Amino acid sequence: MAGGQNYEVQYEAKKTRKSAPAVKKAVKKVRNARKRVEKKLGR
Repeated sequence: MAGGQNYEVQYEAKKTRKSAPAVKKAVKKVRNARKRVEKKLGR
């Protein structure tokens, strides 16, 4: 998952009901694997 791609960030934010900045922060912290990002966001 690309943290710099706005459509991916928006998709993940909507899917996890989190804010876009929270998604970007999660991507930055756990890198770009979607499973790890979702786990970090509590999905």
